[in-house]
Amino acid sequence: MKTKVACQYAIVRFIPYAETGEFANIGVVLACPELGFLKAKLAPTNRTQRVTDFFQGLGSRIYREAMKYVRAEIVRVAKAVEDGHLQAYYAFDSITRPREALMTFSATRVILADSPDQALAELYERFIERDFATKEYHEQILTKGVGKILSGARLKAYFDDLAVGDDSFSVKFPFVSTSQDAPKVAIKPLFLGQDEPNKIFEHGGFWVHKIARLKKHNLLPAHTLFAIEAPTAGAGISLKRLKATREITDELRDLDVEVVDATDRSAILNFAEQAVPHY
Repeated sequence: MKTKVACQYAIVRFIPYAETGEFANIGVVLACPELGFLKAKLAPTNRTQRVTDFFQGLGSRIYREAMKYVRAEIVRVAKAVEDGHLQAYYAFDSITRPREALMTFSATRVILADSPDQALAELYERFIERDFATKEYHEQILTKGVGKILSGARLKAYFDDLAVGDDSFSVKFPFVSTSQDAPKVAIKPLFLGQDEPNKIFEHGGFWVHKIARLKKHNLLPAHTLFAIEAPTAGAGISLKRLKATREITDELRDLDVEVVDATDRSAILNFAEQAVPHY
């Protein structure tokens, strides 16, 4: 039987706004001291849309420059390890040390692997590719579902995909109805069915922050609704996931936002009726 080797890894995170703590996973760095191995796999620099969509209003140049810097730093240190000038353990510790910068690293984690290269590829797929695809996929499906509900009731024509806010801060909603050139009704489908409480807090908290900012600047539409898909109580559903979802929905409601289940057709339509002008 092939002997596994111990590897340590950390997730590379892009944090453009340190004050909010919001981040996007953009790579993985992995070391296997026993084999003198240190490598990283980072998201392609030309794939900026998923990050700029997440951090709306962020210029792609900022992300590219940050990626360029961290990539060069990792390549430099990895070369020193490959040439035998630096031990992998110390190199990994140097790269992932806590810092105040646009790029930071998660806490170090340890795994046993048959192959460091294979482990790196699998971790990258899990933490970067799959997580983003899953979140975006689910919310696209939710958005299409809400759109069909509105279309079936002949209400979709009153809504557009628009940014809400001003030149200093804005948030894009898939369904916005305006009155006298000002957003009046906004609907946002939100997926909170992630498989870990931390992921629910991360994605839900991202939207709680945005709504709080709009409200603080008096930019929040008079009527805002979140149509949520969340884990439901039952076999295999952890209590921590349910609590995380409840905390996010409570925080949204505390901001004077209505929250309904994404499958509650009646509630969505009753809310959307507010977009119909009354003469």
